[in-house]
Amino acid sequence: MDKWSILQLQKVFPSCGSILLGQTKIRREHITDVPVPKGAQIKISNDCHHYKASSVTDVRRRLDALLDEVLDYNLLSQNCEHFATFVRYGVAVCNQIPLHKDKEQKDATQLFQDIIAQKSVSTKF
Repeated sequence: MDKWSILQLQKVFPSCGSILLGQTKIRREHITDVPVPKGAQIKISNDCHHYKASSVTDVRRRLDALLDEVLDYNLLSQNCEHFATFVRYGVAVCNQIPLHKDKEQKDATQLFQDIIAQKSVSTKF
């Protein structure tokens, strides 16, 4: 698919276009503004593991630090579930991926931690 086709697709399906380009921007949107195909259901269940949810303060700190970041998107190693579980638990987990989860989990967690640490250092000066 050429870049022009992807850009056209972004106009119709804004959340899919960035995935096809291999990058995504972390942004805040109201759930009703997210384009969902007719008949699809939204199910939020990223708690199928042994991690304890973080405090509201820690969740907010992680979310605020990662907002507006443009990141590489990879369905297997860095996707929206990795982001959501990192914000909620401090560990990037994706239960939808059956194999090779340990390396991807560690790499995605480290990436998010590095972004937050970098922003923490830059705001102290």
